[in-house]
Amino acid sequence: MTDVKQPSVAVIGLGAQGLVTVKNLLEEGYDVTGFDRNQYVGGIWHYSAEQHVSALPSTFVNISRERACFTDFPFPDGTSSYPNSAEVDRYLNNYADAFSLRLHLRLGTTVQSIKRNETKNTWSITVQSRASAQSSTLEFDKLVLAIGPHSKPIYPQIASQQAFTGEFLHSIAFKDPHRFANKRVLVIGASNTAADTCTSLIGIASKVYLSHRHGALILPRILKDGTSLDHGASYRIFALQQTLDAYFPDQARKFFDAFLARIVAQEFGALNPEWKFTPAPSLAHQVPTVSDTLVPALRAGTITSCAAPARILGEQTVELQDGSTVEVDAIICCTGYHLDLSILGPYDPTQRPGAHLATPALYQNIFSLEYPDSLAFIGLAITPNPAFLIADLSSMALAQLWSRKPSSSSLPPKPEMQDWYAAHLAWVAGVRAKSPDGKFVKLTVRNGPWLNWVDEVAGLDMSRHLSYLSGDAWRFWWEDRKLCASVLGGIFSPHMYRLFESGRRRRWEGARSAVFKVNEDVSERVRRRREGKDETAT
Repeated sequence: MTDVKQPSVAVIGLGAQGLVTVKNLLEEGYDVTGFDRNQYVGGIWHYSAEQHVSALPSTFVNISRERACFTDFPFPDGTSSYPNSAEVDRYLNNYADAFSLRLHLRLGTTVQSIKRNETKNTWSITVQSRASAQSSTLEFDKLVLAIGPHSKPIYPQIASQQAFTGEFLHSIAFKDPHRFANKRVLVIGASNTAADTCTSLIGIASKVYLSHRHGALILPRILKDGTSLDHGASYRIFALQQTLDAYFPDQARKFFDAFLARIVAQEFGALNPEWKFTPAPSLAHQVPTVSDTLVPALRAGTITSCAAPARILGEQTVELQDGSTVEVDAIICCTGYHLDLSILGPYDPTQRPGAHLATPALYQNIFSLEYPDSLAFIGLAITPNPAFLIADLSSMALAQLWSRKPSSSSLPPKPEMQDWYAAHLAWVAGVRAKSPDGKFVKLTVRNGPWLNWVDEVAGLDMSRHLSYLSGDAWRFWWEDRKLCASVLGGIFSPHMYRLFESGRRRRWEGARSAVFKVNEDVSERVRRRREGKDETAT
């Protein structure tokens, strides 16, 4: 049989999400071209002094290296337990080289406009090369935006803000803590970015305030017993949580929140109520703040927790919402980002009737409801799993659903996709209703159903090999009990998603050994950490 000619695809954005999308599409035979305005790959993980989103040299990931990697590309030996931004940047560049992706990438290229050619059923993309300053228009069958959700900075509205004479900036412009040497700094927010910003200023700024209006769930990366926080979450535990969520969602949420509260109490002890982090919001309503250094800094007084700003009283005086005042020389807003897809013009899914920035009008938070067979987004589906894994799974599903191969999965009819979105909006409204202040983690999809959908359409075959109700699962246990035990009860590593052959998606021949190596490496590192010998721990 002659090989099927796959469509041409443009992938815009070559951070982690874009790179893995290019790789998974190439693996299925697509004609792929990736575009990025930067001269480098890696997106936010490549430190840049320019005013766009990038990690700081002091930034560490909040997921262990065993769970933060792509499905078929482990972090190299010697990488920190929780890699820093330079290690992640190097990892992404190695990934691009290992799969020969650079041949398909156009770096230093700005996308100026995107238009739809309805007659030819294609997308026309006008791009400009930074090197030549010349524009050209290219045509593709399919279009993927992998620019991520960190697009347009959100600034808080503070009364009489114009009266403040100090520095007022968003975290997008915070590049060098030493700029704030001997200054009094007010950091607004309780996010991971706010915690990282505050702790990076210790010993540099003369005073550091962490200003926030609500509680936060603060979790450590490394537990007192030497294990990593995320290593206790095996596939078996995730499956149990998903089952509870499917049938008893409120009880599942309360159970998981109580479990995390016990971890906080065991690792940090009772948090000082004056810090205003308690009561902590549910994981369903707010992303946890992961930091090993924030609570010790609060206890030591090197960071002072305070209420959110209410108004500016003078050139350097800020009145807080509890009526107290602070004198500061700089205000750094770690207040997040709006999702900006305006480059798409009339095809922007956040501008459809009934859509909003937290839940754009997409099927499974991937496919355009208007053009599902040719317009998709990677990086807008959020679950309680590592971002690299979710992007990998999303793009594997995409590669199957857009494929012209007879064995591939197919998208459902448009009415069915619209029904899914309507049900998703109802679920989001239900989550919001249970939050005291209507909070919801933007772009979140329901974890269990979404993973089951990916498993089916991408041909991962996880459920068929790991469900207690499946004959194939019992066969897997009988034929390879050691691997079955590692998958079900060991580290929940991304490599297990590449173990099984479904006849559609390509399995990774190194997956079995990678699963074993992850568990062996973790056991050895925990032993060395307990003995004080682990040099890769952060």
